[in-house]
Amino acid sequence: MKKNFFLYIGAGIAVLIIALVLGLDKDVEFVLKSSPELDFQYVSANAKLKENLEIYDISMSTTLEFGKPDLIAKYCSFFDDKNKQKLVEYCTSTELRDSEGNFLGNIHMVGSPRLPKLVLVLIQADPFVNELPEIKSVFGAVIENLVCKCWEEVKPSNINTINEWIDKHQEFHSSAVRPTSKSTLSLEGKMLQIEITTNTEGYLWKLFVAAQNT
Repeated sequence: MKKNFFLYIGAGIAVLIIALVLGLDKDVEFVLKSSPELDFQYVSANAKLKENLEIYDISMSTTLEFGKPDLIAKYCSFFDDKNKQKLVEYCTSTELRDSEGNFLGNIHMVGSPRLPKLVLVLIQADPFVNELPEIKSVFGAVIENLVCKCWEEVKPSNINTINEWIDKHQEFHSSAVRPTSKSTLSLEGKMLQIEITTNTEGYLWKLFVAAQNT
């Protein structure tokens, strides 16, 4: 698995961020061009997730914020095309680790300096998907805290629970030889998408959260 290494030093604090390399051109470009801003702020959203994930013994690092073009180009480079990369005005990045301190993945928020347009969660799983409990905990925390705690009442796409959605998509992805698979649904004005990509280390799981166009 390829990784980028983010080293941020400021105010006497050194933080090392390990970030999964992304291949998100089409998804990110569509959201940043076409979607409205989300209805929460970077600071409060990251703080809420960090507090909630502690319940599941998952640690979330200090949030790194990138607003200057040179730092965005270095640490939030989602596009090879320079014109597309200009769509990324601002981003935050955090690192996730399990109860034993093992690296799990990242949570990125991307948008304008004022509000995010996209939340992207990435978790690398091994070939046996031993990280499935952590995937369910992280994806569930993101959906419940940044979208709504209403899944079991709404049952989007007739799926009873968040865990059922994750299980169904895992079964679909593993039922045939496919490099990438996606599952998309809407909930409370937000677009949610799970994407699984088979790679040399197992499976890269992605969760996208974006606002829907009205």
